[in-house]
Amino acid sequence: MKGLIFVLVQYFQYMHNDSQCVTSTAIRANMSTTSTSVADRYKLVFFVPHPNLEACKEAIFDTGAGAFPGGKYTKTCFQSPGTGQFLPGGGANPNIGAVGTLEHVEEMKVEILCVGRETMLDAVKALVTAHPLEATVWFGSGSSRFHYRAMASKLFPTVARSARQLIPRVSRPQWRSFSAGPQVLSDSLAVHRNSPDNNPSVPFKFNQDNLKIMDEILNRYPPQYKKAAVMPLLDLGQRQHGFTSISVMNEVARLLEMPPMRVYEVATFYTMYNREPVGKYFVQVCTTTPCQLGGCGSDKIMEAITKHLGITAGHTTEDNLFTFIEVECLGACVNAPMVQINDDYYEDLTPESVVSLLTALKESAASGSAKVPAPGPLSQRESCENSGSLTNLNEVKWDPETMMRKDGQL
Repeated sequence: MKGLIFVLVQYFQYMHNDSQCVTSTAIRANMSTTSTSVADRYKLVFFVPHPNLEACKEAIFDTGAGAFPGGKYTKTCFQSPGTGQFLPGGGANPNIGAVGTLEHVEEMKVEILCVGRETMLDAVKALVTAHPLEATVWFGSGSSRFHYRAMASKLFPTVARSARQLIPRVSRPQWRSFSAGPQVLSDSLAVHRNSPDNNPSVPFKFNQDNLKIMDEILNRYPPQYKKAAVMPLLDLGQRQHGFTSISVMNEVARLLEMPPMRVYEVATFYTMYNREPVGKYFVQVCTTTPCQLGGCGSDKIMEAITKHLGITAGHTTEDNLFTFIEVECLGACVNAPMVQINDDYYEDLTPESVVSLLTALKESAASGSAKVPAPGPLSQRESCENSGSLTNLNEVKWDPETMMRKDGQL
């Protein structure tokens, strides 16, 4: 199961003279002035990713939910950023989250009033159809209880404080979001989404050659501190698998006998770990200030690569040969502008030289015989010396015979 929609249905029967009833001003304004009971009312509470929020709300509103008697208020709801907790006694996994710790989740929490049982049932069916996740589990509280079996969630935000008594009655997956912010911000750094080629069920084991390298790496650390090898082992796994998938992280956690969450924290912090597949050639263009100002400027390099490859930064070509991204300083400022392709630096770039480089790499991948420029400056420089030749220390030639003392004294 890849996704679970968690829905809570709370039942209320409002009485005008019931001092214990909790209701909003809008509800009170539409209640009868008599002491007779009104129609059964249910509060539908669910979590939904931000991009799908409006679609789910409209589908539910079309069933008549969110409307109050009298027609004064229609399509109304309460919504807020989702939060949840692992509750005491709920079997929280300490590798995932601490008991009682309030966690932000990347879904929006929505509460909608449903007047009448049939309206509530229609609203839940509409939510199941419109929600982007693949499965739903929902529960009722109060005098009505329901269990709609269909599916479950990799993001399982626990219910509000008012429904805590329900939690021990159901089995809860011990997963939570990697993200504390909206999905639209920094997805590549903070969020993991299961996909066909990146999910925990995809097998990964180090091959025999890399097991030997791993043993050599572990020998550098005392046995009680072998967790310190997490970074080189993640890099080794990335080189074997092509990217640092969730399966690579889990295997490293198993080998180092450390909680998987500790490995996830490392892999999500350092940008050197590519947690999604990349092309054969991983092109990283530096656009920090020295590269923007040096030579022709990194903006022209970005334009040349975009035009030549037909993709913008953050994407991979259709043949999976090139992945192109924009990065911060790579530490070769004196040879700006520059680009890192896999492990190699190519410096002193011009739009023409970077296009020639990409063409040579593509031909090399196709035939294996094309000559690829050597890493380093693609100008006439050997290293980082002044491209305009020496500007000082060029008037007097160093001559040890005449410039060194003959008496052996310093």
